[in-house]
Parts: sequence; structure tokens; C-alpha cells
Amino acid sequence: MATTMPVVGPRVHEVLGKKIDLAVYENAETLPPLIKSGKFDHVGWYDLSNVDPDDPIWYQDGIREEGTLTQERLDAFENSFAVNSWLTKYIPPMFTLCGKPKDGRGRILSLWEQWKKGLTGQYAPAYYYTETNDSRRADITDGLTNNLRHDPSFKATMESVVTGCLLLIKENELALNEVAIRNYLFDEVKIEEHFAEGNITKIVNSILKRGVGGGDPLVRVEVRKKHEAFCEKVGYKVDNKTTVLISCDSETYAYRAWCQFILPAIIKNCSPVRIILFTNNHVPAEARKKIKAFVNYVEYFVEASYLMVAKDLGLPEIPVKTQPFEILGCIPQIIGKHDPYRKGFRLVPVNSY
Repeated sequence: MATTMPVVGPRVHEVLGKKIDLAVYENAETLPPLIKSGKFDHVGWYDLSNVDPDDPIWYQDGIREEGTLTQERLDAFENSFAVNSWLTKYIPPMFTLCGKPKDGRGRILSLWEQWKKGLTGQYAPAYYYTETNDSRRADITDGLTNNLRHDPSFKATMESVVTGCLLLIKENELALNEVAIRNYLFDEVKIEEHFAEGNITKIVNSILKRGVGGGDPLVRVEVRKKHEAFCEKVGYKVDNKTTVLISCDSETYAYRAWCQFILPAIIKNCSPVRIILFTNNHVPAEARKKIKAFVNYVEYFVEASYLMVAKDLGLPEIPVKTQPFEILGCIPQIIGKHDPYRKGFRLVPVNSY
């Protein structure tokens, strides 16, 4: 079957052990979607050797609530690839002519992981667009609408829509009032095609509540191994012995830090355990509370241990002379506020979070 879409490069490449002919995308279900930021140019191939997962172009700030690629999504893509290979019933990843991803970041990053393992060829099918509007509003709108039409397993969530609108408010590209927000959601995102009216109202109310003061900053939530890679660039190798990377989102993690890492180090007379904190909480204010609570919990465990020994010895108290742990800082995750730390490969002090 001859395709009527312009093709650049070879017609056929091997992807995940299956030969993919670009002509397969010539059908009503996979025609190139219209986007606000550009115009379709051609179908071709994306070279996976160009992927740098640390490049900000792969972040999805304001498009997906998790920011880039969580372990859950990575595992889901890997499972889909193993079971279904490359599914051509879906629109392929989308790029600008200069290689900026517009949609399909998760699939490309997951396929890149497969390519590194030698499980697929070097190229992935892709639609290419000429960029005609590089505004943040067009970029976020395209990201949301593209993700909302995805397979339910990878579809954008209500929180994704909220964070997208909050980022636009923060950057003065969307007014913080109900009329403006509803007009944007219905006219540009076509929200009614994806959510019931009750959920749309919840989305609008959440935006209005969290957008006070120019838009609540957003937290970039990423897969753990990206945090570990960042720590290495800072100068700390996470080995779960002397240096620990741990979530602050639950008091359970503070118990774990104490029992699994700090106490064994004390028993072995090792140096204080170095702790680096991160969060999976999307709301910065909540993340700050969790970080402070984590530190308070661990400090309490130390003081309680000293008190227990003091009581056993019949003493009024034993002062804590040396903390058996050191909080090195936190992964910079708040978009905007933490950008200098991220760009400079520095951890954020707890008191500055």
C-alpha cells in the first residue's frame, strides 16, 4: 500500500524484533493529529542514539503530573513491549523538525532503554512537525491534549490537567479566575471529551484553590534512578549503606531510615549515615511539611534512644553529643525555585526547601 503521507528516510526498520513499514500509519485512526504549536511535515524515524534522558526537553513539566518517567510507567511500557512489541495502532511519537519531542516521550525513553540492552533497533517511527508557535501555552495545551487521547494505561490524569493550568497561571499565560480557566479547558483542551462534569468541576476548584498567589509551584516527580544519577553528579554515590536516598512522604520511611540504616551503622561503629531526601508529593507545601516531619521523626528516635539508656542507668538524662546521621539535603524538585540547585548540581538544604 503506497502511503500518501510524505516520508523521509527508509520505509522499513526493525523495532523490537518486528519490521515496521511506515505505510501502516496511513489509516483514519493514526493520521497525524492537529496541534496548536505546529503543522505536520512528514513521517519518518527518530534516532534513539540522540536521547539524553537528562536533557530538559524530555521533562513533561505541566503536561504530566509525574514530570517525566516514573518507575511504574517504565515497567508498564517494558511489559507492553514484551507482550505486544511495538503497537502500530497508536499514533507514533511526535517531534519538531529540530528534534524536540511533542508527544510520546515515555515510549521513546522506554524504547531507548531497550536499545541500550540490544533488544531493538536504533530507530523508532515518528511524526515530524514544523513548529509555528513556540509559546508555553501552545506547548502545554498540545501536551495535555495528546496525553488525554492516549491508551487508558498511560492517559493524562486530573492532576496532570491541574498542574498544566497552574504552570500557565504561574507564567501569566492563563488568568486565575473560573471563567478564564473553564474557557481554556473547554475551548482548547476539549476537557468535556475526557472527563465528566463533576470531575471537571473538581479540576477547576483545585486550580482556583492552589493557584492563589500566581500559581502554586510544581514538583517534578521522577523515577528513583534519575535521582540517584543526580546524586552522583553532586558527588554522592548512593550505596544504601553510608549514603542513603530515601522518600520523605511517610513516617514509615523515617522508621525505615532509623532501623535499616542508622541503627546498624551505630552498632558497627561506622560514620554517621548520610541521608538525601526526595518526594513524590505533587504539592510543594505538602512536600515541605513531609521533609520537616521526616527530620523531626529521626531526631526524635535518637533522643528517645538516649532517654531509654538514661532511664536504664538511673540517670536523669544523657545529652546527645553526636548525631548518628547527617541530612545532606534534598533533591531539587520544585520547578522554578529549585532550578539554580538543579542546574548547579547541588542539593537543597532542608531549611531552604
